[in-house]
Amino acid sequence: MNSYRVSFYKDLLNSDGHGFKCLQSQIDVESDSPSQAVVLAERLVDNERLNADCIEVVHLSGHDELEHLPNQTFAPCKQTWSRAS
Repeated sequence: MNSYRVSFYKDLLNSDGHGFKCLQSQIDVESDSPSQAVVLAERLVDNERLNADCIEVVHLSGHDELEHLPNQTFAPCKQTWSRAS
Protein backbone atom coordinates (compact mmCIF):
# COMPACT_ATOMS: atom_id res chain seq x y z
CA MET A 1 0.00 0.00 0.00
CA ASN A 2 1.05 3.56 -0.66
CA SER A 3 0.17 6.84 1.01
CA TYR A 4 -1.59 9.53 -1.03
CA ARG A 5 -2.82 13.04 -0.24
CA VAL A 6 -6.04 13.75 -2.12
CA SER A 7 -7.04 17.44 -2.46
CA PHE A 8 -10.42 18.71 -3.62
CA TYR A 9 -10.53 22.15 -5.28
CA LYS A 10 -13.25 24.52 -6.42
CA ASP A 11 -12.60 27.10 -9.18
CA LEU A 12 -13.71 30.53 -7.94
CA LEU A 13 -13.41 34.18 -8.99
CA ASN A 14 -11.98 36.86 -6.72
CA SER A 15 -13.41 40.37 -6.46
CA ASP A 16 -11.29 41.47 -9.46
CA GLY A 17 -12.71 38.68 -11.61
CA HIS A 18 -9.51 36.59 -11.61
CA GLY A 19 -9.91 32.85 -11.23
CA PHE A 20 -8.22 30.83 -8.51
CA LYS A 21 -8.40 27.33 -7.07
CA CYS A 22 -9.79 27.15 -3.54
CA LEU A 23 -8.89 24.10 -1.46
CA GLN A 24 -12.13 22.63 -0.12
CA SER A 25 -10.85 19.52 1.58
CA GLN A 26 -7.71 17.42 1.84
CA ILE A 27 -7.30 13.89 3.14
CA ASP A 28 -4.46 11.38 3.38
CA VAL A 29 -5.34 7.78 2.48
CA GLU A 30 -3.62 4.42 2.08
CA SER A 31 -4.29 2.79 -1.28
CA ASP A 32 -2.78 0.53 -3.94
CA SER A 33 -3.09 3.16 -6.69
CA PRO A 34 -3.86 6.87 -7.21
CA SER A 35 -7.24 6.08 -8.75
CA GLN A 36 -8.22 3.92 -5.75
CA ALA A 37 -7.08 6.77 -3.48
CA VAL A 38 -9.52 9.13 -5.24
CA VAL A 39 -12.42 6.70 -4.85
CA LEU A 40 -11.69 6.19 -1.15
CA ALA A 41 -11.22 9.91 -0.51
CA GLU A 42 -14.49 10.75 -2.29
CA ARG A 43 -16.31 8.38 0.06
CA LEU A 44 -14.65 9.81 3.17
CA VAL A 45 -15.06 13.49 2.24
CA ASP A 46 -18.63 13.47 0.80
CA ASN A 47 -17.69 14.89 -2.59
CA GLU A 48 -21.37 15.23 -3.53
CA ARG A 49 -21.61 18.09 -1.03
CA LEU A 50 -18.30 19.65 -2.07
CA ASN A 51 -19.00 19.55 -5.80
CA ALA A 52 -15.26 19.91 -6.48
CA ASP A 53 -14.10 21.13 -9.89
CA CYS A 54 -10.84 19.17 -9.76
CA ILE A 55 -8.94 16.65 -7.68
CA GLU A 56 -5.18 16.42 -7.21
CA VAL A 57 -3.38 13.37 -5.87
CA VAL A 58 0.12 13.51 -4.38
CA HIS A 59 2.08 10.33 -3.69
CA LEU A 60 3.50 10.77 -0.16
CA SER A 61 6.03 7.93 -0.03
CA GLY A 62 9.12 10.09 -0.46
CA HIS A 63 8.29 11.52 -3.91
CA ASP A 64 7.47 15.13 -4.81
CA GLU A 65 5.65 14.20 -7.98
CA LEU A 66 2.07 15.31 -8.47
CA GLU A 67 -0.37 13.08 -10.28
CA HIS A 68 -3.44 14.77 -11.73
CA LEU A 69 -6.30 12.38 -12.25
CA PRO A 70 -9.15 13.71 -14.34
CA ASN A 71 -12.41 12.13 -13.31
CA GLN A 72 -15.50 12.03 -15.49
CA THR A 73 -17.43 14.08 -12.97
CA PHE A 74 -14.76 16.78 -12.69
CA ALA A 75 -13.39 19.38 -15.05
CA PRO A 76 -9.61 19.23 -15.51
CA CYS A 77 -7.56 21.52 -13.29
CA LYS A 78 -6.28 24.60 -15.04
CA GLN A 79 -2.93 24.27 -13.28
CA THR A 80 -1.15 21.81 -11.05
CA TRP A 81 1.89 22.14 -8.85
CA SER A 82 4.11 20.00 -6.69
CA ARG A 83 4.35 20.28 -2.95
CA ALA A 84 7.10 18.92 -0.76
CA SER A 85 6.05 15.72 0.97
